[in-house]
Amino acid sequence: MKGRNIIAISVKVALLASAASSGVTVAADKGDTIKLDRIEVTGSRIKRTEIEGPAPIQVLTAEDIQDKGFPNIYEAIQSLTAATGTIQGQGITNSFTPNAETVNLRGLGPNRTLVLLNGRRVANYPRAFNSQNNVFNLSTIPTSAVARIEIVTGGKSAVYGSDAMAGVVNIITKKNVEHTTVTALASTTDQGGADNRKFTITGGASTESFSWTYSVDYSKQDMLLGNERDWLDSVDDGPATDTQPLYSRVNSRSVMAWTIAGGSQYVHPNEFINGACDQWTEYDLSLRPDRGYYCGKDTTGDSSYINERENVSIYNNFQWDLSDDHQVFGDLLYWNSDSANQGGLGPSWRSDNSPIDNLAYGRFFLDETAENRPLYLQRTFTPSEIGGDNKGHFEDDMYFVAAGMKGIVLEEIAYEVAFSHSKSKNSESEILVAADKARDYFLGARLDANDPLYSPDWQRFWRPLDQAGRDAILESNDSTADASVTTLTASLSGAIMELSAGDLGFAAVVEYGSEDYRISAHPRTLDESKGWGNGLTATEGSGERDRYGVALEFEVPITEQVKANIAGRYDYYDDNTDVDGAFTYQIGIEYRPTDDLLVRGSYGTSFRAPDIHQVNAGPSGSYSGITDDHLELLCQDYISAGRTNDGALTEQCDPDSAGRLRASQTIFIERTGNTKLKEETGFSATLGFAWEVTEGLDWTFDAYRIRIEDQVESWNLTDFFKNEAACRRGTANVTAERCDEIISRVDRFPGTNPTNGYSVDKIRTTYVNQSFNELTGIETNVIYKYDAGSWGEFTANMRYNHVLEVIRQEFPGDPINKEYRDDFDNDDLRSKVDNTFTWHKNAWRVSLQQIRYGSTWNAEDPNGQVENRAVLGGRLKPWLIYNAGVTYDINDAHSLRLGVNNLRDTRARNDGSWDSGRPWFNREVYPTTIAVMGRSFSLQYTGSF
Repeated sequence: MKGRNIIAISVKVALLASAASSGVTVAADKGDTIKLDRIEVTGSRIKRTEIEGPAPIQVLTAEDIQDKGFPNIYEAIQSLTAATGTIQGQGITNSFTPNAETVNLRGLGPNRTLVLLNGRRVANYPRAFNSQNNVFNLSTIPTSAVARIEIVTGGKSAVYGSDAMAGVVNIITKKNVEHTTVTALASTTDQGGADNRKFTITGGASTESFSWTYSVDYSKQDMLLGNERDWLDSVDDGPATDTQPLYSRVNSRSVMAWTIAGGSQYVHPNEFINGACDQWTEYDLSLRPDRGYYCGKDTTGDSSYINERENVSIYNNFQWDLSDDHQVFGDLLYWNSDSANQGGLGPSWRSDNSPIDNLAYGRFFLDETAENRPLYLQRTFTPSEIGGDNKGHFEDDMYFVAAGMKGIVLEEIAYEVAFSHSKSKNSESEILVAADKARDYFLGARLDANDPLYSPDWQRFWRPLDQAGRDAILESNDSTADASVTTLTASLSGAIMELSAGDLGFAAVVEYGSEDYRISAHPRTLDESKGWGNGLTATEGSGERDRYGVALEFEVPITEQVKANIAGRYDYYDDNTDVDGAFTYQIGIEYRPTDDLLVRGSYGTSFRAPDIHQVNAGPSGSYSGITDDHLELLCQDYISAGRTNDGALTEQCDPDSAGRLRASQTIFIERTGNTKLKEETGFSATLGFAWEVTEGLDWTFDAYRIRIEDQVESWNLTDFFKNEAACRRGTANVTAERCDEIISRVDRFPGTNPTNGYSVDKIRTTYVNQSFNELTGIETNVIYKYDAGSWGEFTANMRYNHVLEVIRQEFPGDPINKEYRDDFDNDDLRSKVDNTFTWHKNAWRVSLQQIRYGSTWNAEDPNGQVENRAVLGGRLKPWLIYNAGVTYDINDAHSLRLGVNNLRDTRARNDGSWDSGRPWFNREVYPTTIAVMGRSFSLQYTGSF
């Protein structure tokens, strides 16, 4: 048998099944060779016949997504072995973007992966991810419209400009579809809940000169609450370890009064109204042994982990041939989502969130009805009290339109002129308690100009809220956000001359783009004189900028076996930053010593302008849990010395554990944008091979290194508070100037405050250019295909990614951390595996996918300040999940598929040291939807007409 080129073989294995839908033409002749039309492949502007090139590329076809049972594009992309970084999704109900799904390639941040739709930029999600970054919402792309997804990891700035530092995800839609395909899918879970229904239609029509493709996608996802899982419906489900503080093992404080008069204790509810807790069917008289009685409820199961969602999308594509050499084309995508989540039992109010000038008394006010005793009040309002709706509601719209003309000039030079515009809009609403109104309703008017003295109305506070109360204190927290991007491009590509070793290929691109965004919070949210009863904050911002780019790329055949790819690009930004222009370049080498082996390497410089929100964010607030190293050291000294007479430290410190605090610390963060940010720069390098080892066995292996300098981030709070503690003790390994700046950014309560003395009140931060971040790893893929004759055809596709080293330096002059890969502060996975095995015979196709999430840290810092806690630190073992599917082709036009995801019904590694509340594991590391959903079943019908 004749030798076959490894590029053609890899294409045959990876793309043969999707050739018709993707526009790739595959034909076999008598010599068993494969011939492909020239197509544009992600990572290069030069059209070529080979998918594999100087840098590794991974392809997910529509058939891959269906075979592996992924219900949406997000879960398909998130399963990639390169997706090792932490993320926030719908499983975190109190995040800034609980209705957006994104991906974090190589752990370099979700804002450093460029997502394209048919090679064109799409508008980012209008709200800032984690209040900080601009990211693309992968939920907006319907699966029915997707032909394939091409993923290139590493920097591609020389081809695509800014943002492509961790990689490029190019979602390519279906075209030239003539038959009509209908799919209907229904899924449910083994333990109940999270049911999903989906219906799609894809079709089109064509004449000799015109083709039209469309798809309509509708899906409805039911909400999944914690109380629908037997391991998330009780506070007793949490890890019971020596590190678990007592207060987290009891009912939540739903209606409570707390005083420090005569010692820190809760005031018994019956002191105010006899049988007070009995007035609510949801609450019981509850006891925290070290504090006293209150009205409480186990709210562990009241939050959602999967949102209620109803999505509709419409996609259209057309191409009109003006002649044999010129075509007009267009794309239109519209997506709408109505969604809801639930953050707990209902909205709440705490007296310390009300605008009361009571700094001298910490979180307490003075109760005139009980001899001016200091009190702190807390109240959660049940759904029946607020009118039944305790959900947060989200409506998202996104549209993308592109139009242009393409064709051939000068006999073989391809040209394209295109315009694209995309806009995303988001509106959110939820019923909340207006803090100032609740203060007036429950506490009345202030009675003293110098002290926070009030005469509370206990008949109002200790009784269920009636209609008059709802009218007095409840408001709808409505906010909006939008973002858009507009791009004009013109390109030429083709062969400009014939060299002795082959054609000299080139591509030239000129590009203009504009970008804008606006986030508008409810006027009350950031108004310190009003506020919300639960302390809700928000991030605001608005801005715009223009960018210009010109790029040139060459494919140079050096010999018959060696080919070079050289690209350069210049980008200029017109905005209110110090970023002006940047030149980036890349070079790639392909060496084919035999027809069966490709040795490849690439090196390119990277450039990224700061996120538009990082530049333009207004004064924004957020809350974050921290480890307060300074306060823990004070407690360690205090308890070790046997002292018991300091009011604040007596209240803060756990007497049974020197250095441990009685309660976790949550601080307020005030963050603003920074117009003085510089651009991020760096490089990306790969070295590897693609090898047809034997007939049916293909192996690719690539080593990669990515470096980012002047990385834009907000302050790393873990390092910040470690350094603050060291600075205050004179043991810091940073400069005196850095110590002065760190300490100046932290506001701590005076030690004279009886309950919160010495603890952090606020930290003022912004975005800064840090020093550098460098990551080195390997990724390999083995595909084995075996034809067993009458037994059918077997295929194994095994992909493995392993991070070998991460080196970081936060600021110039700081110590260089060469062991950051294994550092406690690094939650990213060290490794990830995706193995897929399929068997195909006649009408039957069976697939089994294994995804292995590598090890990660538990919640305890092995290098922490407190020795008896540090010994509990350790890495959690890897987590494996299995997805299985069986497809039966009823005939050539109709098929059924039964899928079982998370076949073994495994959960994310339960962290026995986790004391940060349900669901007892780090939701930013593991995919929460899979971990909480458990085993799920789906049945799909597909019919072509």
